[in-house]
Amino acid sequence: MTLSNDDRKPGLHPALSARQGFALLEESGSVRNLMCDSVKAIRKMQYVHVDGDSVFSLGSIGIEKAMKVMLSCKSVDDAGAWPSKSELIGWGHDIEKLNARLQDAIDEGLSRTTAKGYSARLAGHVRDSSVIPLVFATFARYGKSGRFHHLDILATDQPGELDDPAKYWERVELHVSETCPEFHKIPTGDDAAIDYYLKRIRGAIADELEAWWFCIHRLGVQGWFGELAKKIGWEIWEPGWSVPKSVRT
Repeated sequence: MTLSNDDRKPGLHPALSARQGFALLEESGSVRNLMCDSVKAIRKMQYVHVDGDSVFSLGSIGIEKAMKVMLSCKSVDDAGAWPSKSELIGWGHDIEKLNARLQDAIDEGLSRTTAKGYSARLAGHVRDSSVIPLVFATFARYGKSGRFHHLDILATDQPGELDDPAKYWERVELHVSETCPEFHKIPTGDDAAIDYYLKRIRGAIADELEAWWFCIHRLGVQGWFGELAKKIGWEIWEPGWSVPKSVRT
């Protein structure tokens, strides 16, 4: 007798059917691909008004997926089932709110892992970054209505209720330039020097996002989000990528 997909013995976790397991692996691969592309897009960005949509769309979708996958893995451990569709809808799409939920999960996760010192250092990096909240605010703004910011102005002939996402991104770059000593001296007069300066700033922002992604991957592998996440943590990270400098031991 041929078993249906739902009748086969699950491979990833007893709480998931085979169909759910396959879907989770596909979704984890999507997280990995989007995060790779998001980091690369930030590094390649030349002009926000040209490249911003690629950065914001890749980043907003990739980050949301990463957060929901890891939080859902934790729910499997806590509640014995993947969150229902209505539960996921209740979580919403606001990356800043999802990040608060993720941070709560990270704060609770120390008791789940045996590598407490290493994992606590990674959790501290996620908690203490001053750049990542600004990046997430940009992506959240884009996700809420920034995709249609100018369409809304066209439709209403009124200023947008919220700033253009590009303005949020400018705040990220300004923060990096003000808080990192290597960016305190701003070149003037030379377009090539200014372009290189901005390239370096965007490289620093990409480094921060890459480090966040790595930390979530490693915290998953270390068990901070439960047993299922120990497997899925490997799936969301790109094999062969170097460990980001800021989180190397």
